[in-house]
Amino acid sequence: MSKLRHVLVMLVLVSGMGYAQPKLGMQNEVDWGTVTPSGPLTETQSVKYRVPVKNVGDSTLIISNVRVQCGCTTAPIEDDTLLPGEETSINITLNLPTGSGELSKYVTVFSNDPSGAHVLRLKVLVQRPIQLATSFLAFDRVDVGASSRALVGLTVYADTTVTIIASSPSEGVRIVTPMPLTLTKGQTAEIEFRYTPQKAGMFNVQAVLNTTLPGYEKIELSGYGSAFLAPEKP
Repeated sequence: MSKLRHVLVMLVLVSGMGYAQPKLGMQNEVDWGTVTPSGPLTETQSVKYRVPVKNVGDSTLIISNVRVQCGCTTAPIEDDTLLPGEETSINITLNLPTGSGELSKYVTVFSNDPSGAHVLRLKVLVQRPIQLATSFLAFDRVDVGASSRALVGLTVYADTTVTIIASSPSEGVRIVTPMPLTLTKGQTAEIEFRYTPQKAGMFNVQAVLNTTLPGYEKIELSGYGSAFLAPEKP
C-alpha cells in the first residue's frame, strides 16, 4: 500500500513539473522624467518609448489586447504571439497636455499568462518653456473706486532669453510692474495687476502677455468677481 502511494506521489510531481505555462515578462513603469516641450502650443507634442516584451515561460504566449487609458495614448504591439524565449515590443506614444505638471497614465496588457493582466504605468513631468503659476487674475476684495491687486508669477525654462510685455484691453486694469520683462532660463518674475471698478456688480476682465518665444507669442489671462460699494464710515 505504501509502495502504491509513493508511486502516485511521484506521478503527481512529474505531471506538475511537466505542465507548461506562458509567462509575460515586461517592465512595470516608463518614466520620462522632466520634459520641456519645444514648438508651439498649437502643435501636438508627445513622448515615445519602445517597451520590450518577452515570453519567459515555457508555452506559447498570446497577447489578446493592449488597452490604453485614454485617447492621449497609443500602444500598438509588434507581435501578439510569442514562443518561449521570443521577444516583441509595444510602441508607446503619449501626447502631452498644453499645461505644466505631472501626468500619469496606464496601459493594461491582457494575455493567456495565468497570473493575469499586466499594468504598465506611464509618468512624465511636463515643464512648459514658460510656466505660469496661474492664468487667473485673483484680485483681492474689490470695492468701487478702490484699487485691488492681483499677482501672476511665471518662470522661464526655455533655452533662450524671453522678453515679456503685459497689457490689458479691460477698462480699469493697469499693469504696475515695469515693462518689458527680460528673463533667461530658470528666472522667475511676478507681474502685478491693479483693478479699479467704477460701479458695483459682477466684473470680467482680461489681460495679455506678449512674448518673444515662438509658439507662446500670446498668453491670455482672465479674472472675474464682484465689486462692492465701500462701507460708509461712521
